[in-house]
Amino acid sequence: MKNFLSNVFFKLKNDRFYFDSFILTLFSVVGNLFAFLVNIIYTRTLPEGGYGAVMSINGIINILGTMAIGFRMFSVKVTSDMVANGENAKAIHFSYKFTLLTHFVMVAILILLYPLYGILAQFINVDSTFAIILAGVIIIFNYLSSITSSLFQSMKMFFSLGIISLSYPLIRFVLTYPLIKVWNGYIGAPASMVIAATVSFISTSLITKMSSKFEEYKGKLKFNLSEFIPLIPIVLMNILYSILNYVDLLFVRRYFEEAQTDMFAIASTIAKATLFVIIPVSYVILPRMIDDYHKKGYKASINALIKGIILSFLACLAYLGIIAVFGDLILMIFGTRYLEAKPLVLPFTIAFIPMGLSFLLINYSVTFKNWLLSIPLALANVGLIGGFIIWHSSFYKMILVYGVVGTILLMLLLVFVAFSGEPKGGDKDIEEVTTTNYQ
Repeated sequence: MKNFLSNVFFKLKNDRFYFDSFILTLFSVVGNLFAFLVNIIYTRTLPEGGYGAVMSINGIINILGTMAIGFRMFSVKVTSDMVANGENAKAIHFSYKFTLLTHFVMVAILILLYPLYGILAQFINVDSTFAIILAGVIIIFNYLSSITSSLFQSMKMFFSLGIISLSYPLIRFVLTYPLIKVWNGYIGAPASMVIAATVSFISTSLITKMSSKFEEYKGKLKFNLSEFIPLIPIVLMNILYSILNYVDLLFVRRYFEEAQTDMFAIASTIAKATLFVIIPVSYVILPRMIDDYHKKGYKASINALIKGIILSFLACLAYLGIIAVFGDLILMIFGTRYLEAKPLVLPFTIAFIPMGLSFLLINYSVTFKNWLLSIPLALANVGLIGGFIIWHSSFYKMILVYGVVGTILLMLLLVFVAFSGEPKGGDKDIEEVTTTNYQ
């Protein structure tokens, strides 16, 4: 045991990849703990069917809000290349301009979509259009926070990134209970998220301004529409992936009784917590792959991706072990009535792991501009949604559909990566996303 711990410490100390992944995973676990506590508040304070309603609203937020990860990936790709070329001041200036542009675009889109809010509320059987409006506000601030904090990712300031990432779940945890009581229902849940997302964005912006690592850029930076062409496939891939992750909640809310949706929602929440150990690793992978490609070549970059997949898989197995041993206890914490969800939790967690690991392969696509990986994602969406429409007679059939589609998707993505090979044009081809455009 002593030798094992010594080897782990040696790895963490001498390999920045493992150390950075450990730091972000640690912060993610703490953030996940706050999210876990928020879900306990939901299950113990909301009336029957209320938890399913909140999770459906969260599903909408995550499907549309996860596109922010696409914006983040684009921002990290651009600023990481700038940082690799020693242009830190240019990177911060780009981030500021891109955040401002995103704000105006997102507000305009959400205003244009306003007529659809009522239809969406009816589809998921939610009796409040105001809840959907709050979800839209949350999405805006999630986008802005995601882009602003991406600078810390590009500059490999992972400790600062970890601290920033805690602000949202912490504030949400503090405000959820009192706001649910004030609104006397589930509206308090998205209201707490609005305030938490707003404060998170403001605090991230202030920390960015105060950090000594961020220099003032004295040049001019102009945007042309052609410069954002890489953003389109990045956002598309994240839309496709986010639908895969959260569309199940919308279908369950549509097809099952309110009490039943609560059981599925709690199983889904526990199963998808695997993302909390996968996403921190993905934050380390993207700048690491770009940096290794510039300095060491294609093979080193792929090695970073392989490390990330192996590390994430081991973390998922550890989480699965926790669920297998402490599943009853976790459900008891949510409330005794949720023990009915016990038969769903373990198979759902197993079924979701391949889908969760697939997210890491999107980093490969961004780094090497290989947008062909969007094809397996699109096919997986067709398979998953079609599967839910045909086999929604029981939760077990829906979970089986999830597992089969996720496994096929992961295998297809790995095959695409294995046979893609090094991109033509070498380093220059990778750098063109930023260095030839942002002058």
